[in-house]
Amino acid sequence: MGRNYMPEVAKMLGLEIGEEFDILYKDGTATELGPFKFTNETILDCDGDELQCWRLCCLLTGDYTIQKRPWRPKYRDEYWIVTTDGSAGWRYFRKDHTEHLANLNMGNCFPTEEAAEAAVPEMLAKFEEIKKGVRE
Repeated sequence: MGRNYMPEVAKMLGLEIGEEFDILYKDGTATELGPFKFTNETILDCDGDELQCWRLCCLLTGDYTIQKRPWRPKYRDEYWIVTTDGSAGWRYFRKDHTEHLANLNMGNCFPTEEAAEAAVPEMLAKFEEIKKGVRE
């Protein structure tokens, strides 16, 4: 039996096993079967079906490109935010809490403390922009 190269192919394309992505045509539009994800054995489409080999070939030749999907917490997942003082704090995601939905909506949900800390300048700039519209 031959060697399985799927984990190396995922890494070569800048993806992790299980990470969702879209496949884009040359004109930048997404294919209709996304999101896709690599497993250790294959690539699956949104229905859990294996990706057709010709699509993988198009990815490898550069005819198609990959667009990663932004990370989103699942219900009760731990996630990290940037607070208004520039520190990182963690929360447990609740889809029925306004604060959590607001964080998600403004892009203030990160999978790790390190990712939140890396986003501090961007998030502080967003906070300052929002504050401009608030009257004293």
